[in-house]
Amino acid sequence: MSRQIDDQAALNQLISDCAEALDSSFSFAFQPIVEIGSLQLHGNEALVRGLSEESATSIMEAIRPENQYFFDQACRMRALEVAARLNMTGFLHLNCTQLRQENFATSLSATLNWCMRCGIDSQRVVLEVSNLKPLGRPRQLNNFQLQAEQAGFKVLADNFGATEAGLKRLAVLRPQFVKLDRTLIRNIDRSLRRQAIVRGIISTCRALGVELIANGVEHIEEADWLRDAGIRYGQGYLFARPAFEKAAEIATQIRPV
Repeated sequence: MSRQIDDQAALNQLISDCAEALDSSFSFAFQPIVEIGSLQLHGNEALVRGLSEESATSIMEAIRPENQYFFDQACRMRALEVAARLNMTGFLHLNCTQLRQENFATSLSATLNWCMRCGIDSQRVVLEVSNLKPLGRPRQLNNFQLQAEQAGFKVLADNFGATEAGLKRLAVLRPQFVKLDRTLIRNIDRSLRRQAIVRGIISTCRALGVELIANGVEHIEEADWLRDAGIRYGQGYLFARPAFEKAAEIATQIRPV
């Protein structure tokens, strides 16, 4: 049995602590991630929404600071429930905004527990980690990746390039995926500076065996440049907008890229 599911008491307590948040009025929209060249579905990112489709920002602003960790975990649990009910296919990308070195073992256990309850294979789950720094020093990063792999999860470093690149942590963690921040993707076909940055990230990720996903793709010219540069996957309004409690239809009116 993997290390992260040894402490059943801690796991039960976390699930209990999340129960109140699970009763809150929120659900999920799903936005596809596609293969840029073929427009084939890779998976869907679960994006928190209110029951009347209120934005994620409005939902998060209502969560008290002391409850943010429990809500973050409850979001993964609710997203798994909704995805199971909708029979979502492909990978399921779940956001992780509150993972820390002191809580990630129990969080991984709770998420794995909920996968089993919902009948979703953990091999299909991609954990999108928004900030690698709180996961700790290299030893803790290695421990996190090991425990995630033991549970069957894939790991994604999110918002990459939005701030300091964090290449050292990336090299230690070696996630399965890196998602390029939308600020790098916007008008990349016309920005030599962004192109240079992204080419550097591409080179690093190739050396590490990490697959790249470009976020915020809105124009065909951006998609063309990304494809030609060797980036396989994309996410953004060019392909599909998030769909509330259903699988979005991938756009077919754009020309193949």
